[in-house]
Amino acid sequence: MTPERLRLHTAPLRALAYAASSELLASPHDLDPRALLATRRRQCAPLRWAAVLEPAIEALAAAELDALQRGFSGLFEVGDQGPPVPIRESLRPARPPGAREEVVRFYEFFGYAPGERFAWQPDHLSIELEFLHALCVQEAHAPDDAAARPFQLAQGDFTARHPAAWLPAFADDTTAQAAASPYAAAARAVADFVAADLAWQLATLGPR
Repeated sequence: MTPERLRLHTAPLRALAYAASSELLASPHDLDPRALLATRRRQCAPLRWAAVLEPAIEALAAAELDALQRGFSGLFEVGDQGPPVPIRESLRPARPPGAREEVVRFYEFFGYAPGERFAWQPDHLSIELEFLHALCVQEAHAPDDAAARPFQLAQGDFTARHPAAWLPAFADDTTAQAAASPYAAAARAVADFVAADLAWQLATLGPR
């Protein structure tokens, strides 16, 4: 591990930023994100590349719940013709066959289990981001740098192969469908955060 990683400082902050990212794109029918998000701006502030999340956090935290529910359903939920913007990786165009199964294998290997209500959609973007939160927590709690290394490598590998690979197109599609929606701002902010975090990960992982 390169010294610049400073995992005991960065891993907890990155865990909070991934939690905020997950909450920004979670279904407001399952989770009212507003109270959680109201605290995230302060929590994530010391992580400089999480600043891109702040306007989206503020917008969702201040929104009415029924407006969020309508907006989320109109963009991301499956109807007779499918969702206007698929928020599950396996439903995205151009994603490779077997992406969902690979996501599940990551989860199983690292002992991550989505709640029973969400087990049917393990490739939902919010759940992929929650998995990265869990890996950051495991990195932070590891007893030493050697024990933290597998969680660091998994973060880089999973981020590159999954959320970072389809978030830009997802953000573009969300903006094209509803540019004024707080979810368009959330999708773009999360895409920018994940891209910046992946660049930081690759710069600090050192030789593999």
